[in-house]
Amino acid sequence: MPAVAGNNALALIHSDPEMKRILDLAAKVAASDANVLITGESGTGKSLLAQTIHRQSPRNAGPFVTVSCANISEELLESDLFGHERGAFTGAESRRIGKFEQAQGGTLFLDEVSELSPRLQGKLLRVVQERAFERLSGEETIRVDLRLVASSGADLELASREERFRKDLYYRLNVIAIRIPALRERPDDILLLAEAFLEETASRHGRGPLKFKADTQELLRYHPWPGNVRELKNVVERAVISTEGGEIGPEDLPLSASDRTGAVLRAATAQMLTLDRLEASYIREVLRITRGNKTEAAKILGINRKTLLEKRKRYGIP
Repeated sequence: MPAVAGNNALALIHSDPEMKRILDLAAKVAASDANVLITGESGTGKSLLAQTIHRQSPRNAGPFVTVSCANISEELLESDLFGHERGAFTGAESRRIGKFEQAQGGTLFLDEVSELSPRLQGKLLRVVQERAFERLSGEETIRVDLRLVASSGADLELASREERFRKDLYYRLNVIAIRIPALRERPDDILLLAEAFLEETASRHGRGPLKFKADTQELLRYHPWPGNVRELKNVVERAVISTEGGEIGPEDLPLSASDRTGAVLRAATAQMLTLDRLEASYIREVLRITRGNKTEAAKILGINRKTLLEKRKRYGIP
């Protein structure tokens, strides 16, 4: 049966056994204060899983504070993490409380921790070990009581072996390791998620009940989803906004022609289609791409219009 993890987190809906195992493990881990390292591709739901662990933990009455370690300068990130005293640098006109202090009594989530510079890795190691630090230009040692959860899209074990990430910090963060599989690794969850996003998005935009056409469902199932759950959610929302009828067809999905034809081939392989069924499926897709333009479709297929007409009659394609 489909399941939803904590607080109606749609992106964690699943029927996949591996996702169930992951969420069961997260629930067990939540009861402890052990550091957790969540890995997985971008868009798989690492942040949501970190929030789920926090909500299920004894610290759930405390704050859940997120620090994005990517796409920010070392100086700004250091101040964001540890805070600073007045006059610590140009423009520091007052004391700033950093994210470690803000997370007191709760959970600090270090998103994409692999992006930390070597110097900040060293400073983080001390906090992980001692739960103590000083603000920039500060002399007072501040002690914090918090739970650390980190995430990484990169392979931290490999990075540590190649000395791009401190081994001692890696081992400290990797007390409990949880890897979230890519969406393409759990195809049975794709339509569950798509239907959930469809219902939620239609309601939010004031639309009536919507449904996916059968060939849309097939396209959704066999698209590789490089952006994972985040990409699926965005595709469904854009389709809801752009479609005018009560059914969402393949043409309503903001996917490129190559994405759609690639999905046709993956579906054919998965279903072990005969060449005739594959040809019929491909002709339908080309006609869809060309919006029914028979001349253009025949050109793409490398046949003349008469041959295309014969094949359409043979396969019952309107």
